[in-house]
Amino acid sequence: MKKKILVLSLILLFFTVAVGGTLAYFNAEDEAHNVITSGGIDIDLQEWADEDMTIPYDEAHPEGFVEVMPGTKVGKVVVVENLEQPAWIRADYTITIEKDGKILDIDASELAKIVKIQEGAGWVEKDGMYYYDEAVETGAKTEPLFTVVEFDGVSMGNEYQNCTFTIDVYAEAVQAANNPEKLGWDQGKLPPVQEIK
Repeated sequence: MKKKILVLSLILLFFTVAVGGTLAYFNAEDEAHNVITSGGIDIDLQEWADEDMTIPYDEAHPEGFVEVMPGTKVGKVVVVENLEQPAWIRADYTITIEKDGKILDIDASELAKIVKIQEGAGWVEKDGMYYYDEAVETGAKTEPLFTVVEFDGVSMGNEYQNCTFTIDVYAEAVQAANNPEKLGWDQGKLPPVQEIK
């Protein structure tokens, strides 16, 4: 009887060791899946016909042009809205005068006498571009680049009859995060983000 109990005890001990050994190999695994996304830069160049910015310029002039005479002032409010990450913004505009299908070659100083545009507060002219003087937060707009285009009554003589004046405006943005203003723009001219004629 003692032999049977001893054998049974050894079998139970072996079974316990076997089970215990199996349990010792249980393990678990887990994996962390980290997604990192890059932020985007996106701006919207807007033109309004009124200073309250309630009438889009295109709606105010659906024919695509405005007839002017010397001395005429045309409301043209240009702002840039930042749609994504905080950004530094700069803008520029060009004026061309066309007559009989040909672009007139007019000196810049003469052109500035004929078509007068006063840049708005918050914009600083440097190297032929206009830089907004602070980073623009997400969802915010710049102050107007300009609000009025004036066709001078004295300088705009008969030679400008039946001419087409085109003002092209464009804006560019570069991220503000981890990027001081000067560093961002020193990398060279960026391609236009959006162009409005």
